[in-house]
Amino acid sequence: MLRNLTHTLIAMLVVNALLSCGKQKPIGPSNQNNGVLPPQVTVASKSVNWNSNADGVYTVASAKSDMGDIIGTWRNADIFSNTVKIKIPSNTLSNGNIVNIDVADGTEYELSFKVRFGSTFEWSRGGKVGFGFHIGNGFTGCNKADDGTGGTARLMWYNPNGTKTSNSVNDAPYFRPYVYYKDMPEDCGNSFGKQSVRLNKNQWYTVKIRVKSNSGTATDGNVLYEIDGVPLLSQAIRWTTNDAYRKIKEITFHTFRGGSDEYWQSTTDGDIYYDDLTWTKIAD
Repeated sequence: MLRNLTHTLIAMLVVNALLSCGKQKPIGPSNQNNGVLPPQVTVASKSVNWNSNADGVYTVASAKSDMGDIIGTWRNADIFSNTVKIKIPSNTLSNGNIVNIDVADGTEYELSFKVRFGSTFEWSRGGKVGFGFHIGNGFTGCNKADDGTGGTARLMWYNPNGTKTSNSVNDAPYFRPYVYYKDMPEDCGNSFGKQSVRLNKNQWYTVKIRVKSNSGTATDGNVLYEIDGVPLLSQAIRWTTNDAYRKIKEITFHTFRGGSDEYWQSTTDGDIYYDDLTWTKIAD
């Protein structure tokens, strides 16, 4: 009788185990972290040419798929003939597309991209254009970065005598660096007195920017700009004085007019085109 009871208990345990296994569900993203998907993985290198994108509105979902996590409000973007076209609306400032791209933290990065101003683009006074770097807390908008917690390296086009209605043979636009860092002399970004050759409409330019973090309070960081392979700026720099903020954290993608005065505006919409974006983390 004891033998029969033992057999019965074993059978019951087996059945319960089988039933228990049958009730378990596979573990997947939908039932981890209370249904919240893990954050998108940042990447240390990227190459994007938009050759497989169809013409039309360039949605934020497509942009994230192509470039990674987008920080900010994505707008005024289209795909046109395998390039990204950003529209800058007329009679506005700081209006175009102003976002950052999350990347793997590093102490040295390099990026390059191609940029072209549309055939009817009005230069006016100037604005921010293309891709750059956000270090630590990052600083923009004429907020001086002298607390030592971050900086930015971006690019401007600038037309020194430009007005809101400027679109004449007297225009003389050029690229110049636009850098925020610990020792910057003014509230707004420093160009270090550098400027490129005169810019033309409807012509592609290749831009390269490289940044290296400094260590501690030393001036052993660096920033480098090149336009079509020609050096524009190579400068030793002290980005930060607090090592907790020394890492390069984001790629900036800023396309807008401004400045803060009306003469930075334009009376017409302006289109700027981008292609062949790459970035690479060189050091952790």
